[in-house]
Amino acid sequence: MAPHDPERTYTELLFASSRKYAAWDPELEVRVGDYGIITRGQRASFLKFWARDRRQGVFLKQGNIYDNGKAKKFDVPPPKTYEHEGSTGVSWVVSQNASETDLSADVSAQTPALANCGVKASFKFHSGQGAVLSMNGDSVTTIDPPGALRPLLDDADLPEGTVIVSEVHATSSYARYLGTPEVRQVSIGLNVAPPAVANVAKADVSAQWLRSTTIGNFKSKVNADNERTYYPLFRLVALEGDAVSNGLRAGIDDEMEIPLPDAVPPWMTSGAERENEEQRSRDLVRYLPSRPRTLTMIGIGLIAGLLGARLLSR
Repeated sequence: MAPHDPERTYTELLFASSRKYAAWDPELEVRVGDYGIITRGQRASFLKFWARDRRQGVFLKQGNIYDNGKAKKFDVPPPKTYEHEGSTGVSWVVSQNASETDLSADVSAQTPALANCGVKASFKFHSGQGAVLSMNGDSVTTIDPPGALRPLLDDADLPEGTVIVSEVHATSSYARYLGTPEVRQVSIGLNVAPPAVANVAKADVSAQWLRSTTIGNFKSKVNADNERTYYPLFRLVALEGDAVSNGLRAGIDDEMEIPLPDAVPPWMTSGAERENEEQRSRDLVRYLPSRPRTLTMIGIGLIAGLLGARLLSR
């Protein structure tokens, strides 16, 4: 992981716990079916000056399979959207070194408004930097069945290194936080003040995300119209190397039901890490076990809608 690169650090921390890409800038639209490449972030020395202000280690969109006819050519079904029942429900995604804890009296005293937040959570980081993503009332749009993209990704004409967005979380309100190694606990809450005028349509105009510390990188947004215009989390899939040609699918009755390998951030797949990831890509059971110490809290209504939370845990 490159030093002094908060975007890559944030992406890596939450990918390790969720197997999804956490967007550093959730205001950039991401759609299911977008395809492109992930930049590694490594630069030749003579390019460092020219590229010093260019963002590295991010997904670079090149097109969308539903716009250019590729989805139709390979019989990829239209994406499906699953929502929370009603308009409430908060999803928390945190790094693996985090565990939920009670909101302390000290935090409440320092930031009194946090104690009054209807939506709030506090996390303790056991080592290193910690990351937190909160999405209020998010929906999940996905391609179902999960392996429907396999024929397209297995196409010989597809450029090497191409990844496809197979799942997107969209929300009207989010907060993201990346701590420093010195921060051991953070509390985050959503404070919603009642409308100044009764019966107004924009009841969440004065909603605001709060946090217990000013240390670290924090960003939040609230759409006053409750429209899901932010895209804080998405899944990238790919078939690379042995996964394309080594008989990975032999003996599978219905390969469309088998999840595709996740596209791993390239800076996380070097040396032993790359070897381990390739082994996991060959072993389909890696989608089945639960991940210890991974905190992903989704509203009950969304879990039911996602048919046993298959989309969040595969």
